[in-house]
Amino acid sequence: MWKWLYQRLGEAFAGFDVEEWWGIADPFERMIGAILVQNTTWTNAAKALENLRANGLLTPQALVFVPHEELVPVIRPAGFQTSKAAAIARLSSWLREKQGVAAIKGAAIPTETLRQELLALKGIGEETADTILAYAFDRPTISGDAYTRRLYERLTGASRSYAQIRSAILAELTDPDDLKRLHGMIVEHGKAFCRKQAPRCETCVLLPDCLYARQNGAVFEGGNHLN
Repeated sequence: MWKWLYQRLGEAFAGFDVEEWWGIADPFERMIGAILVQNTTWTNAAKALENLRANGLLTPQALVFVPHEELVPVIRPAGFQTSKAAAIARLSSWLREKQGVAAIKGAAIPTETLRQELLALKGIGEETADTILAYAFDRPTISGDAYTRRLYERLTGASRSYAQIRSAILAELTDPDDLKRLHGMIVEHGKAFCRKQAPRCETCVLLPDCLYARQNGAVFEGGNHLN
């Protein structure tokens, strides 16, 4: 179903651009952003990123050596600043030991090996690890996040774990760019239509194939999917 979903969302979100969606080109900034956005909004994470940038701290070396007590207030807008500061320091140290993003991209290190190394760092869970692997290192993986699990459950009526969703997607799609685009479109679809509360089923192009919508008597009203 994931190839089908990629095609349907691609038609609905024609012109969707992953780089524009992220709004950040630098891989290391994306890595730090993946930690900062944990349990908060991207708006708050972006404020913390800007604080890091303004203080000259958006490099692995700077974040390895900055004292913990100095880093904490800088990233306060993202919340959970004490634990996130520690996780950022661990990630920066790991990246420095690996000789940086370019070295990792150029090395023949299996994706699963990198994933396990990231998961071994306290403060980095599956969603953060997969986000880093996909958007910083261009690896063929995807986050089975809440948006993706909710969409799957509403389409099929079946509940699946993070690992099950991720494995199912990777069994159908393997191109890193396709995986990044699918994830981005699912997130935007979830924000605009398949919302946790008050979903907009009537204007969703997936309605004819959505068990949740049919069970709730939704009728497709047509129109532009993005309106």
